[in-house]
Amino acid sequence: MEDLLRPIVDAGLRKGASFCEARFFEGRSNSISIENGIAKGLSSGIVRGVGVRVIVEGRWGFASTNVLTRDSLEGGLDDALGAARSIAHSAGEAAVVAEQRPTVDTVVHKAKRSPEDVGIEEKVSRAVEIEREAGTYSDRVKDTFVNYYDGLTTVAVCNSFGTCIEETAPRAFMSCRVISREGNNMQVGYESVGAVTGYEIIDSIQPGEFSARAAQKAVRLLSAKAPPGGTLTAVLDQRVGALFVHEAFGHNCEGDSVFGGQSIVSDKMGKNVASDLVTIVDDPTLTGNGYFAYDHEGTRAEPHMIVEHGILTGFLHSLESAARLGSTPHGSARAQSHQFLPIVRMSNTCIANGDMNLGEILEDVELGIYLSGSMYGYVETQKGQFTCKVEEGWLIDRGELTDHLRDVAISGLTLDALRNITAVGKDFKIDAPGMCGKNAQSVAVDGGSPHVRIEGIVVGGRQ
Repeated sequence: MEDLLRPIVDAGLRKGASFCEARFFEGRSNSISIENGIAKGLSSGIVRGVGVRVIVEGRWGFASTNVLTRDSLEGGLDDALGAARSIAHSAGEAAVVAEQRPTVDTVVHKAKRSPEDVGIEEKVSRAVEIEREAGTYSDRVKDTFVNYYDGLTTVAVCNSFGTCIEETAPRAFMSCRVISREGNNMQVGYESVGAVTGYEIIDSIQPGEFSARAAQKAVRLLSAKAPPGGTLTAVLDQRVGALFVHEAFGHNCEGDSVFGGQSIVSDKMGKNVASDLVTIVDDPTLTGNGYFAYDHEGTRAEPHMIVEHGILTGFLHSLESAARLGSTPHGSARAQSHQFLPIVRMSNTCIANGDMNLGEILEDVELGIYLSGSMYGYVETQKGQFTCKVEEGWLIDRGELTDHLRDVAISGLTLDALRNITAVGKDFKIDAPGMCGKNAQSVAVDGGSPHVRIEGIVVGGRQ
């Protein structure tokens, strides 16, 4: 790929760019959807092209092309140069990038069983088999959905610092969603697996421990109670902890939000933002769903500490945000494809282990709520407010789990919640594969956490 991209970078410098980057992207994907025992959807696709990004006279310019010829790439370069020059005299801060030591490398993540070597008939048959276990679990199961995805992505980046990297990674994902119904009461159970891996992760699924578990969850929630509303002590399991740290805090630590004035922690570097029990790391080197060796600016991916024992120690950076904030990039810029600009993104965002077991975390709770399984969440970074919807919960009464609860949501102020963490477990698990959306782009992420106890969380309920 260097033979294709390097001449474009050199031409960009000759034509007046102070910085030039050419990024190749190829994504091959297959997806299957099963609904109530019937294969409803099957799709395959290839996205391929090159994006060219330049700085000219202190302004960014960007263009992309799906045609991989020298003429088309040079046309894209000229479009990017022209876009930058067209706004060269507009108001605003000059575009900047942090200096980067040149890196030349090729990384290929191996799969034990490449999805490309598995026939579509086998994939469909396997998805149907996994879905069947949920559909036959109970007559109160009304709808079952299994979604399968596999992909093979190659990203190559060359820039004017002399960097030229290429990375190829397989990915596989499967989810099962089950809807149960009893009268007007409808509940949902969900399970998923996904990572930078091959088809072996699908081979390893035991339907009785995957889709049947989703069905079991959906059915048992029919007899669960609505949660008490109000402010309670909450104990978060690993998936809820991962959702919380991603939504409530991770987005606030993205460098573009920080220098753009959209983060509540933009002025808190070196200050206390959480309990001293809390350490938060974003680590793209963990083999979760957010694993990669290089980001889409060619920066080597490294673990980056965000909070250490309650003190804010770092932000996530692109080359631009690192330059603006006087920091060092550690590989946090990614783009959905060649048609998009790289922006600051999380990878595997985690709360680090503490030293307590679950029994110890629960035993001091007079009245509280235990939360299990993440569904979705969102945050208003400028206000520092978050909401997380969880799959199910249990009332905690004097250290014991009692009433099963459904339709549970929690909300609060991010910094208050972090400072009110009073216990952190030693049972860390990374198990929250998913996709994160930002600026109309979606990328793969994951999260991890041990059990965590937070005082004073607002719980939504109808009781």
